[in-house]
Amino acid sequence: MCESNAYTTNGSVIMEDVISMKIDGEKIQMMDILNQRKDIAGTIVEIDLDKHRIYIEPLE
Repeated sequence: MCESNAYTTNGSVIMEDVISMKIDGEKIQMMDILNQRKDIAGTIVEIDLDKHRIYIEPLE
């Protein structure tokens, strides 16, 4: 499978098993393998396809 985990830039888990992401400005919408959705305001800083990790800098 091609799931990834989403983390904040300080390493906290935001969501596991992410299979879909949609970006709308500063809004990031993520969907996992169980079709659970999570929205976060922030910026994607790095995507590591080898380690299946997405790093997001959340807005405060």
